[in-house]
Amino acid sequence: MTPQMQFTLADLLRRHGITQKKLAEAAGMRPATLNALVKAKTGRVEIGTLVAVISGLRKLGVQANVGDLLRVEDVPDDAEQAARERALRLLGGEPWGLKPRGSAVLAEVNGPPIEEFLREHRGPEL
Repeated sequence: MTPQMQFTLADLLRRHGITQKKLAEAAGMRPATLNALVKAKTGRVEIGTLVAVISGLRKLGVQANVGDLLRVEDVPDDAEQAARERALRLLGGEPWGLKPRGSAVLAEVNGPPIEEFLREHRGPEL
């Protein structure tokens, strides 16, 4: 797993019913700049931009801080994702069970947990 920064402004705007245009005006920034942040199409964010966004949110009545805009999440790296896909193929579907043909109920899968398959099929560590 590789930690990655996620910009969660879209969720915040949705929760509070604020449009990008309204926030851009309140923050005194270009709508295109704000749109790039909302769609997470930027590789880096200047501190001044974060301050402007937070200031705009506060003008609109949302008491936000930097922690409300950014979140660090563990994202599987390429080798781990490939190992997970191979393990799922070996299991024949999903790790929590298999659905027998014609049945609406998942059947339990006996055997080692998927994490053991991941280690086994990951390949050499670089």
